[in-house]
Amino acid sequence: MERLILHADMDAFFASVIQVLKPQYRGQPVIVGGPGERGVVSAASYEARKFGVHSAMPLWKARQLCPRGHFLPVDGPACQDFSRRALAIYQRYTPRLLPISIDEVCLDITGSQKLFGPPLQIAREIQKAIYDELGLTVSIGLGPNRLVAKMASEWQKPNGLTRITADQLPEIFAPLPVSKLWGLGPVTAQRLQRLGISTIGQLQRISLLLLEREFGLMGRHLYAASRGQDDSPVPLYDGKREYRQMSEERTLARDTRDVELLSLTLLGLCDHLGWRLRREGYQGRQVTLKIRLADFQTMTRSVTLSAPTDVDYTIFQAADRLLRSQHFGAKRVRLIGVAVSGLVQDGTPVQLSLFSEGPGRQRRLSRARDDITSRFGPDVISRASLMAG
Repeated sequence: MERLILHADMDAFFASVIQVLKPQYRGQPVIVGGPGERGVVSAASYEARKFGVHSAMPLWKARQLCPRGHFLPVDGPACQDFSRRALAIYQRYTPRLLPISIDEVCLDITGSQKLFGPPLQIAREIQKAIYDELGLTVSIGLGPNRLVAKMASEWQKPNGLTRITADQLPEIFAPLPVSKLWGLGPVTAQRLQRLGISTIGQLQRISLLLLEREFGLMGRHLYAASRGQDDSPVPLYDGKREYRQMSEERTLARDTRDVELLSLTLLGLCDHLGWRLRREGYQGRQVTLKIRLADFQTMTRSVTLSAPTDVDYTIFQAADRLLRSQHFGAKRVRLIGVAVSGLVQDGTPVQLSLFSEGPGRQRRLSRARDDITSRFGPDVISRASLMAG
């Protein structure tokens, strides 16, 4: 039996959740983002998209395009609750599912057809259940693997349903722009454009040898993906999300060159990032600092730790060293962020340095703070350096 993967992608999720919880916003242009005027759009309802508003757009520009829109912050707890309830619906159809993000999930329904019928019937039942029980719409793609299903889910939004079969590949991909290829970043897309490759069909005509010469390991991915090939499994769901990295960032209230202020902001971000790592059961080995200047030039710098960690202060020390090694000159910083990648599940055996004191004390302290905040709330305990005088 041919493998059958279903990719479910909630439509305008953050905005749609608000429209469900607050009926006065239904049918209205809703723009979710923040914080403040200097933030970016996290999601825009389809009513707002008619004005040209889209995710990752600066909020000030969204206001220019849609001055009568309703600008609201992300309701994190509500979105987490809707995501959890959606996962419960997906689990009715298969135990093999992989949450990609808060609003995207891959399901392997190869073995589900004997119980629930043909693939399109399963997809329609899922769409109906999501709408009836959550009030949300979801676009679904069906394909022989994760890559094809993901791309199919984006073709008929909102509330779309698209199936691509193996015998339609790779021809159905050929006319698409290379930027539509899942897993292809903007930098790689620009490099391909410079090589005269603007469509996936043109990419298909490039040999594996040449792609590997130009792009290294990414070349092998480009060769396979352009043909709709992907053997990534969908594992049995264990209740946890799969992460490649976790990150936190903040747009500052005012542009600044004050390194001490940037350092304090970074400390707060690392505190929350460490808490998220521990909550999800991950540790990471690589720390990346992100800086966006007032002219929107963005810089990233990374360092690899001697051992994976989930300790917020260890992450901060690495990120702070990266920060203090940068020279901005007369330029001011608009946004600062930190990411941890190279993630492994907590408890994975790692080789420690013979002369390292280990993270034991700091980790116990971090977990003690976690226990306190889980019992009494996030505002009951904080670092003294982060408290306003």
